[in-house]
Amino acid sequence: MNNFTLKKSYWLIVAFVSIALLSSCKSDDKNSPEYVGTWVATLTSTDNGNSIQMKDVMTLSESGFSDLYQVYNPRTNKYTDYIKIGGLLSVSGSTMTIKATEIGVSTFDLTTGYPTGSITTYKEGSSQFESLFTLSGQAKTQKSEYSIEGNKLTVKTDNNNDGDYTDADEIIVYTRI
Repeated sequence: MNNFTLKKSYWLIVAFVSIALLSSCKSDDKNSPEYVGTWVATLTSTDNGNSIQMKDVMTLSESGFSDLYQVYNPRTNKYTDYIKIGGLLSVSGSTMTIKATEIGVSTFDLTTGYPTGSITTYKEGSSQFESLFTLSGQAKTQKSEYSIEGNKLTVKTDNNNDGDYTDADEIIVYTRI
């Protein structure tokens, strides 16, 4: 076999392998739902006349979610992890249902009063899980209406079950990151 034939055979093999790999990758790929990804919203909460800046970083998969709330610390000019909730996600049409299966809250720096960012999470069924949800006043399962336009995810949750989304913090607009 001459040198030209070897080079030609080599490139044919490379081309064949590349096409085979690309074809197998394409057949493994499936289109994820549009809501899958990481989303962030910046929120301001008022407590006893003090404004608190927060970030809500929500990561959605096809069947699960993780929601991390961070609090802005003006002393460090950084956001610090505060509360983390995770669990199951199901979607039907434009309705998203989340069921929390774990929750955690940061420890606090006793000197500054700010969260340290060190979060221990507790699983559903533990007494800590139940206590944290009781203290938070949040439902363990929530249904929300959602819509996506470009890189914006709008989530509407009727937190007080009054039949509308007009109350504070019932409509949150996230940006995909």
